[in-house]
Amino acid sequence: MNKVLKDTRTMVVLGLMLAITMILDLTPLGAIPMGTVVATIAHVPTILVGIILGPVAGLIMGLALGLVSLFHALLRPASPFSLLFINPLISVLPRMFIGVTAYYAYTGVKHLFGGSRTNPIAIGVGAAIGSLTNTILVLLMLTLIYGGRIVEMLSAAGINVSAVKWAIGVALSNGLIEAVIAVVIVVAIASVYLRSNRN
Repeated sequence: MNKVLKDTRTMVVLGLMLAITMILDLTPLGAIPMGTVVATIAHVPTILVGIILGPVAGLIMGLALGLVSLFHALLRPASPFSLLFINPLISVLPRMFIGVTAYYAYTGVKHLFGGSRTNPIAIGVGAAIGSLTNTILVLLMLTLIYGGRIVEMLSAAGINVSAVKWAIGVALSNGLIEAVIAVVIVVAIASVYLRSNRN
C-alpha cells in the first residue's frame, strides 16, 4: 500500500482516473442508452487501474468509486432505488473488488497465453470479470440487505417479482451489456497504455 501511495506515476494515474470517474458520474457521458436499458461506464476507470497498476491501486480506485457512488446517492438520488446506495455496504464495499478481480483475471489469462502484457484476450477477460464483479456484488448486497424493500418498490410500480428474480433480470440485461462495453473500452485503452509503458 505504501509503495503505491509513494509512486508519483501511480498517484497521477489514480488522480486522473478519479477525475474521469467523477465526470462520468456527474454527466450523461457515463450512461449509454441501449434500447430499453441504460448501461453505466463509471466503473471502467477502476477496471483500467486494476489492470495497468495492480490490485492495490485497483482497491484504492474501487474505494474512490464507491465513495463517489455514495455521495451521488446522498446529494442527488435519481430514484427511490438510489437511496439504497446511501448504505456503504451497497455503494462502497462491492466496488472495492472491481479492480482487484480485474487484475487477477487479467494476470491469470495472460500467463495462460505466454505472459504478453498486451494480450487483448487477457485484457478483455479482466475487463469482463471486473465489470461483472460490480454487477453481481452490488445486486447480491441489495438483495440480501434490502430484498423486502425492493419487492415493495417493485409492487408499487406494478411489477410483482421476487428480489432474486429482479436481480437476475438486471444482471442479464444491464450487467451483460455493461460488461461488453467495458471490454471494448478497456481493451482499446489498456493495450495502448501497456504497449507504450513497458516498465
